[in-house]
Amino acid sequence: MNAHNQFMTNGHQLGEPAAAAASLVDQVRALVDEALTTGRRIPGRPAMARALNTSEHRVRLALQALREESRRRAANKQKSSTDLAPVSEQAHQSGESRDSPEVATHDRTSAGGGRDASRNRAPRPWPLVLIGLAAAVSVWSGWVGLGQMAGFGIVKPLPGLIDGLEVNSAIVLPISVEAYAAYALRCWLTTDAISRTARRFAMASAIASLVIGALAQVAYHLMAAAGVTVAPWPVIVGVASVPVMVLGLAAALANLVAVKHHICH
Repeated sequence: MNAHNQFMTNGHQLGEPAAAAASLVDQVRALVDEALTTGRRIPGRPAMARALNTSEHRVRLALQALREESRRRAANKQKSSTDLAPVSEQAHQSGESRDSPEVATHDRTSAGGGRDASRNRAPRPWPLVLIGLAAAVSVWSGWVGLGQMAGFGIVKPLPGLIDGLEVNSAIVLPISVEAYAAYALRCWLTTDAISRTARRFAMASAIASLVIGALAQVAYHLMAAAGVTVAPWPVIVGVASVPVMVLGLAAALANLVAVKHHICH
């Protein structure tokens, strides 16, 4: 029984047309194949249900049918390999070359399976930890230095309540800009079902955040190398506007993502 028949049996129990059940299996298989081909994480049942406009229960049945089909194929492949084993042994004992058709086919099948498994394994993301730490040190120092040149500095956020509490307001620049850039990138590249408007907005604002961050680093290092201690007024205006603009972008993107989420549910 293949995946279509397996799912159509379950679908018949739920009173669903056979064509709809078979179509859903193909759609779920397409989502899984697309994720494997592009190297992305396979979407979970909630994401698949939203993308296919169906229930998580039907997605679970389709995935179960696909897993059963995969197990049967693996069992058939193993049985085929077992049937070829006596041929390989006989060839070895009789001194036949490993280039005989049966043995060569068996060897290529085994080697190909190992290569396929290696290709389907996603690269480990651990280098991102080192890259992120190195970039964080440079980006943080650049933003804080630029903020101090633009008038950001030590403030008392709770005067009269906690007089001893002091915060350097320059830290809001790297936190807001870089955190929003990461959030926008996540929304842009996610496999979850979000609206095209939200994805385009996330793409544009993520690129803009990265460009602004790069320009800020360049401006700080140029002024620091020239011995400038107070930034020119255009730079001060731009830097002072950053937290407010980031807040507006984050609120707009979160609303666009939430609207699609509510529609799907």
